[in-house]
Amino acid sequence: MTTDEKVELACKLAEELRIKRSEWQRWANYFIQKRDLARALKLAEHLSNSPALRADPKTAAKAIYQVINKRLPELQLLSESDLAEVFGYVSRHLEWLNFIQKGSHEKSSPVHTRRSPSGRH
Repeated sequence: MTTDEKVELACKLAEELRIKRSEWQRWANYFIQKRDLARALKLAEHLSNSPALRADPKTAAKAIYQVINKRLPELQLLSESDLAEVFGYVSRHLEWLNFIQKGSHEKSSPVHTRRSPSGRH
């Protein structure tokens, strides 16, 4: 798989995930440490059902489980080092998506200014 193909796959995964980069990075780091996609997928499934987790991490784990599980046949064809590279690109793309999303919220929200007691800005 070429670098361009890895980046393309990573972009597709990130678009499907739409989670915080930090949540993805936690899971990807676990995969990189264990070098076992099936085990990492089981972790995501377990976390997605955990009553001990807050809503955001739980939702992110569910998204990771669903997206990775859906793409499992494709991902299993890659070597561990290629998967680690793809997951790194996913992280970068998620950061980009979050940056774009924040920018669009800032442009669409009105700017509120506080007036001084004299009525001037």
